[in-house]
Amino acid sequence: MFRRNDKPTPPAIPAWDNKARVKEIDPRQPGAVAAFATVSPAPAGERAVADTEPFDIVLEAVKNELKTGRRLAPSAYDNPTDEDYGVVMQCAREQIQIYNSSAPSRGLPLLLDTSISEMSTEVERLAKRITEDVLGWGPIAPYMEDPAVEEIFINGHNTIFVQKAGSLPEKVKVSFRSAYSLRLFINNKLDYGSGGRGVTVKTPWRDHRLRDGSRVHVIMDPLVSNMSYGGIAITIRRFRSVARGLQDMVKLGSITPQVANFLRAAVKAQLNIAVSGGTGTGKTTFLQVMSSEIDQHDRVITVEDTPELQLGHLPNWVALVTREKSEGVEAVTMADNVRHCLRMRPKRIILGEARGPEMIAILEAMNTGHEGCMFTVHADDAYRTLQRVETLYLKGGMGNVPLLAIRREIAQALQLVINLGVFRMPDGRDVRRVKEINFVTGGVEGELITHEPIFQWTYERGKPEYTGRLEYTNAAPMPLLRRLEDRVPGFNWHRDVDQVS
Repeated sequence: MFRRNDKPTPPAIPAWDNKARVKEIDPRQPGAVAAFATVSPAPAGERAVADTEPFDIVLEAVKNELKTGRRLAPSAYDNPTDEDYGVVMQCAREQIQIYNSSAPSRGLPLLLDTSISEMSTEVERLAKRITEDVLGWGPIAPYMEDPAVEEIFINGHNTIFVQKAGSLPEKVKVSFRSAYSLRLFINNKLDYGSGGRGVTVKTPWRDHRLRDGSRVHVIMDPLVSNMSYGGIAITIRRFRSVARGLQDMVKLGSITPQVANFLRAAVKAQLNIAVSGGTGTGKTTFLQVMSSEIDQHDRVITVEDTPELQLGHLPNWVALVTREKSEGVEAVTMADNVRHCLRMRPKRIILGEARGPEMIAILEAMNTGHEGCMFTVHADDAYRTLQRVETLYLKGGMGNVPLLAIRREIAQALQLVINLGVFRMPDGRDVRRVKEINFVTGGVEGELITHEPIFQWTYERGKPEYTGRLEYTNAAPMPLLRRLEDRVPGFNWHRDVDQVS
């Protein structure tokens, strides 16, 4: 049992179990949720409370022992093995015993105050809790393990929402003990993750990728105004490998067999492709699926701001990421990395979400012989996609280039625009579908880059949009048809696109 000097002993707190659902935790209980990390000092009042918690003291001792003794590899914090769990468990047992035996002489409250017969059981229970804080996900562990969970929203230490695939976010009955412990917890994940760094007062936000491909965004006070001092908002976008290839997309209903045949040929023929859609429409997942059709011999370079693409199935893949500017270190931007990759002899360049000057670099690459490039942008349809590409080019700072020249560069660089959408179903589920695929003809008429729809979403007027379907428009642009049939052995437009029902 826990004891705080001469105060009544609070009820025992159940240990977390990664295989079971987390019970509701009262954040007022001592050590209800611990955390493990090194961060900037907390305010005096908050630090004083944390320092009097026996559990937190032992947790910090375990952390220091692991760090100074170098008993764990950095990768263990994201992807621990059974051996890593054993190392932390043993270290926790040792530190619990050390603290409990020295606490009376140091004037500190005991961590364990129980009979000798029960001592070993209590030590194991607390060691397991400490291990879960060090290597696991604490109160959100069940949701990090649930394959149906898409998003986890942490709005302060005691307000957590979870969104499963096709459902709305729901508040769950778990919490962290305090804003300070939440900050300790998340900074541990950032500090020991794939090149991440913790949030501080000077740098109160971070983007991070976990080893499983999940994305983490952290932002804290003073940039968050509706929480108490030190409040943190965390968004975890889970990586869900629901589709590994185009056939999986057909089974999910995101595309038709016709579209799968067409896209398979488009990738193999090395068309330059823009994938567009709103937030959460699955653009990155779609790029991941498209990459499954890339030839195993191709050298592929990916360029991303926050790394999400996982192309481990391609043996000759290099992933470039950006770097923020910091003291004594210059920033490395997406545009910088596109220029770097041009010197790396890529067969294909895959750009994550394009937001600025990198658009100039990728278009120049496409127009100088680099085929099979793919990238994503935020836009609602093909027309707006081409407008967005034009806008990003202008934002790159080359304002002295005539608009007609920019439009011609875009028209000659791109061949396909694929637009994705999300439809809300009557039962509240969100489903993702390809809404249209357009062929960019290479010409400019007036102020418009000309493009022709190959597949379009059609539905009856007066009915909800989700009742429609993606249909072939019967278009067969000769430049596109010839390129696909010439470059893809065995592909026949009439058989694989026209006649597929």
